[in-house]
Amino acid sequence: MQLSLKVRQGIISLFLLFFLLPSSFFAIEQAFYTQLLTSTEQKLEVHMYSILAEVQPKDGKVELSNNLLPPDFYRPDSGLTAFITSENELLWQSDSSINQQFDPPTHQILPASHEFVLMEQYQQKYWVLSFSVLFDLGDNTLPLTIHVVQNDQLLQEPLKTFRKTLSQWFIGIALVLIGLTLLAYYWITKPLTSLDKEIHKLESGQQEQLLHDYPAELNKIKEDLNLLLANQNRQKQRYRHHLSDLAHALKTPIAVLRTSKLSEQPELREQLDRITGMIEHQLKRAASSGQDLWHKQIKVKPLIVKLEQALSKIYRDKGCVIEIHCTEQVVFRGDETDLMEILGNLLDNACKACSSKVKISAFGKPLQLDIEDDGPGIPQDKRDELFQRGTRLDTYKEGHGVGLSIVSELVKSYSGELQVSQSPLGGARFVIRFPEPGIK
Repeated sequence: MQLSLKVRQGIISLFLLFFLLPSSFFAIEQAFYTQLLTSTEQKLEVHMYSILAEVQPKDGKVELSNNLLPPDFYRPDSGLTAFITSENELLWQSDSSINQQFDPPTHQILPASHEFVLMEQYQQKYWVLSFSVLFDLGDNTLPLTIHVVQNDQLLQEPLKTFRKTLSQWFIGIALVLIGLTLLAYYWITKPLTSLDKEIHKLESGQQEQLLHDYPAELNKIKEDLNLLLANQNRQKQRYRHHLSDLAHALKTPIAVLRTSKLSEQPELREQLDRITGMIEHQLKRAASSGQDLWHKQIKVKPLIVKLEQALSKIYRDKGCVIEIHCTEQVVFRGDETDLMEILGNLLDNACKACSSKVKISAFGKPLQLDIEDDGPGIPQDKRDELFQRGTRLDTYKEGHGVGLSIVSELVKSYSGELQVSQSPLGGARFVIRFPEPGIK
């Protein structure tokens, strides 16, 4: 199934709004978070070196020489604390850690190395930068690990602020994008809508060719369609003229034959009547309209009702019931005479074959016609022969085997499809499917 251009543009717009735009949002947010995390690590590293510069080991203890650390290390609940441990023994902690529940990491790290990790303790999250050193005390060494700790809330607050600002920007971008999408949708589809309206005018016979000016891509299509329409009209006119000339040329010799003694023979007169009927039909087709057939939209139900009324009278003694399933909206794009001949032949044959019931259904766009009966049906091996001119598969005295062949030729002239199968009613089922717009 081919999607329309409007649907395709809608899918692309939805993709931009619901996938690409959110993806961009999360990508930018993640990039900011990564940068924020890197900045936090660098800040903690600066604090760690400040502490390391003031550390003075003395008698197995640790003192800070000048106490010139940033104010956050002296302010309780600042979210920034520091610890110095030696072999899992706490030697020093900043004043800011007094009211804070935090246990420094106990695992050992290699001297002169550091690690930056996220820890969770007491339902709180902390970013911890740990650095291990060995102090030379002369006769021995003292392993020390400096831990600089920052509450995760200090990192989440700027992230929330950034996310809020970013959301506002992206909401604005989304609104602008929606507006631009709607504008582009209207701008791009307007020529297509205009072309569609013009084609409908062609179908209804309001104009003979496409007149509007279109973008370069559609202008080429317009020119090709106009050329095709012009060629088609010329061919149809030549067809009508030749058909009319031929039919008129045949009427004179047939009239002569009718007045001759040969016409007194029943078989010859029957054939002359048949030929005359065919000529009259073709003359009607040739003189029907100067417009293309696909300009016409013939309502199907009134024709079916008219045929049903006529056939009910003809087959009154047989008690044939014709069941109709068709709405008022069903139309046939073509010539009324052609549709009447198609339905007339099929319904007439169905009435002849049925026991008591004939069913006709017309529906769909494009149009589909179903004619069914409860008669004996048509054998599978005989169906291919059914539409050959002169072939008779029934046992009726009426007819000459040309009705169904005419139906087949008419359906083919509209690029339609005619199929024969078994009906649920028990008899034959004839199905005709016309393409859209109904003619080739």
